[in-house]
Amino acid sequence: MPAHMPVSPPRRPGSSRVLLINPPLWNPYAPHLAVPLLLAVLRRHGVAASALDLSAETMRHLLSAEGAGGYAAECDEALRPRARDRFEAARSSVDRAADFLRSPGSITDVDGHAAATAVCQAVLDGIAALTPGSELNFDRFDLRHRPVSSRQVVRAVADTAHNPYVRVFERVLVPRLRALPDLEVVGLSVSADSQLIAALTAARLIRRERPEVHITVGGNFVTRIADRLRPGHPFFELIDSLVCYEGEESIVDLVDRLLSGRSLHGVPGIVVPDGDELHRCPSATASLGELPVPDFTDHPLADGYLAPGPVLPVIASRSCAWKCAFCAIPFASDKFRIRAPEAVVAEMDELHRRHGTRHFQFVDEILTVRSMRALAHGLAGRDYLWYGETRFSPTIDRRLTDALYTAGCRRLDLGLESYNQDVLDRMRKDIKASWIAPNLDALLGSGVSVHLFGIAGFPGEARWQTARTVEFAAATLARSRERYAVPDSTFGIGPFVLDALSPVAATPDLFQVRVLHQNPGDDLQMALSYDYVGPLPEPGSAEDRDVAARADRILGGAFGDQDRPAEEVVFLRAAARRTGEAGGDGPPRVPCPGPDWDLVPLRPAGGWVVRLREGRRTLLYEPREGALFTLPSRLLDGMPATAAELCRDSSEHALVRAALHHRCLEPAEPGTGVLDSAAQLTGDLLLRLGPGTRLVTEAADVLLTSLVTGQRLRLSASGAAVARLVAGDGSSWAALAGRCAPGSLPRLRTFVWRLLVNRLLSVETPDRSAQPLAGRR
Repeated sequence: MPAHMPVSPPRRPGSSRVLLINPPLWNPYAPHLAVPLLLAVLRRHGVAASALDLSAETMRHLLSAEGAGGYAAECDEALRPRARDRFEAARSSVDRAADFLRSPGSITDVDGHAAATAVCQAVLDGIAALTPGSELNFDRFDLRHRPVSSRQVVRAVADTAHNPYVRVFERVLVPRLRALPDLEVVGLSVSADSQLIAALTAARLIRRERPEVHITVGGNFVTRIADRLRPGHPFFELIDSLVCYEGEESIVDLVDRLLSGRSLHGVPGIVVPDGDELHRCPSATASLGELPVPDFTDHPLADGYLAPGPVLPVIASRSCAWKCAFCAIPFASDKFRIRAPEAVVAEMDELHRRHGTRHFQFVDEILTVRSMRALAHGLAGRDYLWYGETRFSPTIDRRLTDALYTAGCRRLDLGLESYNQDVLDRMRKDIKASWIAPNLDALLGSGVSVHLFGIAGFPGEARWQTARTVEFAAATLARSRERYAVPDSTFGIGPFVLDALSPVAATPDLFQVRVLHQNPGDDLQMALSYDYVGPLPEPGSAEDRDVAARADRILGGAFGDQDRPAEEVVFLRAAARRTGEAGGDGPPRVPCPGPDWDLVPLRPAGGWVVRLREGRRTLLYEPREGALFTLPSRLLDGMPATAAELCRDSSEHALVRAALHHRCLEPAEPGTGVLDSAAQLTGDLLLRLGPGTRLVTEAADVLLTSLVTGQRLRLSASGAAVARLVAGDGSSWAALAGRCAPGSLPRLRTFVWRLLVNRLLSVETPDRSAQPLAGRR
């Protein structure tokens, strides 16, 4: 914990009468806002309450040698030798990997971050292998039983063989319950369907341990399914009540009535069994002007999340003023309203005072231009960095974006959806395609990175129109890197989903959509989305088909969300890159071929040039994670080297960290423990290849076998390209591309760009007319 971070005084064990819980799996990189806000409301009214981020505690337990060790005995019996060895190797490194992800160094050390993430994922993969039918990832646990039907959810909560939450909660939740003898109310916040099974699993254990406690559940997902619940629904065997829509007024009234023994009838938004019926009460809209500062004192800000920070959530508005045809947000939440900007700034000041944080995320559905202008004015002169989500507007210009950057904005997410005006009109986006490129140029020109959301296959959209959107996004990301030297911009596109509360679902005939018969057993899924048949798009021209084919090649090159780190990590990288600049004059210039890519010869850069089995260094490239680092060639022969030889400058230091995280290196001296960080390296410490790591040279290939990843990795087409480049033959991009399979070209192009941005390659222009390419911003 940083020295400047105030530590809240410990609360007396057993003093809480109310416990608020955020169940897994929510974002493991930063806390959610709902529970800290409700906790602050209760404490402001004098209620003895506490909070538990069960999502963070679950990940902290599983991603630890102790927590994962509970599965070790089962691994010996259930897993094959190779999978068992991989799990054990990852488990032995997981504490160090998780600590690294929480450290500031993980943000700038991209290779180390990828390697540490791979170690943690290997642990989750091993646990998933012992939980049949499950897939465990950082952002979602998919189990054998899915939250598509009430029947499956009820089966899941008691299924110890297929529900990993049962085992985890016995260790992290039950002790907490037993330490609260005064407990009378437990509130569970369920914002997404991915939290439902975990929430009701927790409710079952709470019912077992404390049968007298009232269990209530709220959150956006609960609001969406509440209308489908009927008297006698099995969920009411596990919980006592539901609260729909906003809960600031509801939680106070609910707790007051429970603690005083009065009826719950009349609590805003309540759904509670009443004999053979369900009593329902209309919800209440909270006043944003009366919201307290969220209380994060019960949250593990120092070491509970898998990113340094903390990155704390704040709001400048609620709901959304627009009603896009595909979106349910305005119809599954209360009315749109904006918070007073001075209250937002004051809240950020107070959170900084309490927790020492400088990093914030605005969790508004939309930051309006009005809100952003007010924030730019109110935050000017403060040392805060933040990001949020907005929409395209004719009033976004360079004057505004410069003010946003000066006020600490380092990233904005925007709903591109489509780069076709007729599709935008059918979507009821209320934006003009002509605004999009100027808005993006203004943001990127000010140094603000962007993320673009895309939707593929909206009813009536032709394939070539989706492809046009993809091509525009790809060009935007290239322009972000090449022209503006902002390498953090990203794009993600997903298929259109017919949301059950969207305007398309409400009036399908207007969109030429036919809703298909839904399985009545999937009652929870029906509250979220419908299967449908849409209109057939008109056939495109030959030019349209060519655009679609080019987009297919881009998408085939892993373009999109699948390779993108978590939003908090991308934001922190953008923040670190900008604030590290001397003089604050914007991002540095990087080598850049620009539009004349095919004509530019590429050569190794000066300084620490990567080489393939040449001189003292050997290139290692891990294609799954994109890790790139070098090792002295003597390591291939099994001879140890000293840390001083491996760390001659800061660049080499970063490369050694990557090797350590890949478990390719370990101390060679007997009695030396596992290195917790590269900072422990000393000039006399000998390093050697780690156990289970083999480096083999076969003809022109370099193969790496890693115990952690369980993969035998061959130098890819990208690595072969580097080999030709370091040979000094002056290959151009066109010459390199001509030697590779067509399907590898998008990834090869991205890889060469990474070498350029990291200054491992330079460009040589054939004449003076092309000189600006190397320095253009």
